[in-house]
Amino acid sequence: MSVGAPTGEFVHVAALYASDEQLRDLLLPYLADGLRRHENILAVISDGARQVLHDALGDAADRVQWGGCGVSYDRLGQMFEGFAGYLAQQRRAGVPTRVIGEFDSDSSPDRVSQYLRYESMANEVYAPHGYPVVCLWDQRRHPTDVLARVRAVHPQLLDASGPITNAEYRMPIDYLAQGQDPPAAAPADIDLVVQLDSSDDLGALRRRLRSWSATCGLGVQDTDDIVIAVDEIATNALEHGRPPARVRGWTTPAALFVRVDDHGRTSIPATTGYHRPGTDARRGRGIWIARHLADVLTTHTDPTGTTVAMRFTRSAGLRVS
Repeated sequence: MSVGAPTGEFVHVAALYASDEQLRDLLLPYLADGLRRHENILAVISDGARQVLHDALGDAADRVQWGGCGVSYDRLGQMFEGFAGYLAQQRRAGVPTRVIGEFDSDSSPDRVSQYLRYESMANEVYAPHGYPVVCLWDQRRHPTDVLARVRAVHPQLLDASGPITNAEYRMPIDYLAQGQDPPAAAPADIDLVVQLDSSDDLGALRRRLRSWSATCGLGVQDTDDIVIAVDEIATNALEHGRPPARVRGWTTPAALFVRVDDHGRTSIPATTGYHRPGTDARRGRGIWIARHLADVLTTHTDPTGTTVAMRFTRSAGLRVS
């Protein structure tokens, strides 16, 4: 697909740039082409990139939608679902659309790793909507290993002539099958410890989670998100893992962390929880809910059992229904 091809075909493109000039050279033709075709353009990008492109477009910049639509990178799970929902809405309305996104370059390694897994799964989840998605990556702000992984999750790269095939791309099942590093050890100072021997203990877990969240100063929505997500994972641990399960929680200034351990030694499939399950699905909905309420959710299985680790930011976000 060239820059001049009409939208209506899904492409997932990485635009790697190392200067403001290169950003302009790569994106200005792409943006101008979309505007010429009267397409809706949503750009959820960094302030720096926005300023560069806004200035380059001149008066035409007002025709680009800079952010909004309830999509942000504050919570990765809700970001992923937010973009999917936006693309689906545009498709239902029959509005030709292009999306440009840019991840926060100051994120911690665990968030970067999780975000790239979402980027990989976007090739499956966003594809049915049939709209192009371009992801900006500032090479000045990311290490070499991260940029290598960026190439691994994008089927195309953007150059001056438009999207070109990327030989380094890996299919989602292959990229995610690399697995994730074991979760970091829980700190010595734990705020919350609950042992679950059976489903009869889930009510007490929910009460403890609400009390803990309140002491952390969280609002009602953030508290509900944590309770729902952890309850879903704990239920899975009891039903599909091997009891007893243990739930532990602790905090940092920026986030709350919850870890659920059980003794089951059957690995959770790498792609679990990225596709929205059907309303009649009997399995898979719990981890999908948890993944999209948490900022980061990782799974790890070894001979001692299975761990699901979740990170929740303190800011309120969109709800997942």
